[in-house]
Amino acid sequence: MKIIFVKDSSGKAIGTHEGYARYTIGQRKGFRVNGAHEPHFVKSIDSANNEIVVSKRDELACYSFSTANFNNFTNKNEFDCFVKIRYRSTPLECSICQNERGGVNVELKSPAFGVAKGQLACFYDENERVLASGFIV
Repeated sequence: MKIIFVKDSSGKAIGTHEGYARYTIGQRKGFRVNGAHEPHFVKSIDSANNEIVVSKRDELACYSFSTANFNNFTNKNEFDCFVKIRYRSTPLECSICQNERGGVNVELKSPAFGVAKGQLACFYDENERVLASGFIV
């Protein structure tokens, strides 16, 4: 059986895992980090090399991201709203501005953790009415 290494943000091998397909961004369990005294979370996945990169929670903090395939149900190109990056996540306050690539740039008022490419970001007003959506890139 081939040993597959878990790496830290600098690329150093710090543990082992059982194949990248078993993990998602933000996941905390299922891999080994040698000598860890604090929880580690999946920060990124490199499927081509069967690698996962892990970090402590504070390294997962994300204050901005962009989307593609933006569906805007308003007549505005810029607005303040709330965003959910996971189905059961707490809505976060944000500002969005359409970009030249057909998506939006999103600036969060507080950090999100475990933001992953390919997830759908849904934008809401204060009454939880859907305003827009787009895939995180």
